[in-house]
Amino acid sequence: MTYLGLDPTASGKKPSAYAVLDDAGSLISCGALDTNQDIEEWALNSGAHSLGIDCPLGLPAGLCCLEEDCPCTPASSLKGRMCERQLAQQGISCYFTTNRSFIKPMINRGMALRDNLVSQGLNVIEVYPYATKVRIWGKPIPKKTTSKGRAFLKERLGCLVPGVASHPGKMTHDMYDAILAAYTAYLHSQGKTELLGIEDEGFIVVPKTGAGWLPSLDSNQGYLIQSQA
Repeated sequence: MTYLGLDPTASGKKPSAYAVLDDAGSLISCGALDTNQDIEEWALNSGAHSLGIDCPLGLPAGLCCLEEDCPCTPASSLKGRMCERQLAQQGISCYFTTNRSFIKPMINRGMALRDNLVSQGLNVIEVYPYATKVRIWGKPIPKKTTSKGRAFLKERLGCLVPGVASHPGKMTHDMYDAILAAYTAYLHSQGKTELLGIEDEGFIVVPKTGAGWLPSLDSNQGYLIQSQA
């Protein structure tokens, strides 16, 4: 059984990063895929338990789409979905799903991929790698697009996910996000996550906090220790 992570782009014109973890949470492979067909064939042929997609996979209640000329209107006067507002209340910044969001093409693509994969029997969950990082390691989290941020992820993920530190190829920040997405799916299978949001708008799956199992890195000693609940 494997666990998949996908960091989708807005279209197949730019590759989407993917990662595969085994049933022990170790990295099997990571790379990039182009078209929706490539992604769906990869996911369905992988024998996966579940796929974590780093992308909003639901709409605010009341919306049927994200088209600005559609008469559908949000049921709430508050911005975005409940899960996104809950993240913001916890100090975890995120993009709100609205019909003016600049990530609208990616949201539409993510929902289409989700619908096709679920219809063929794959369990698909929405994840948010930045929330996973904050839940596990706390703040501050270095910006992932910087060399410091990538070094941070290589070190910290190397302690969480066997195979990351020894991966032979160059790792991009998108690949690290895909690994975090797959790792969140792996934690979800073990009951070590919780759901934010409401069913009608779609849940975001995040690691539980205060459970005593969350690993952290001792910055002085450089080895894995267990946090205390």
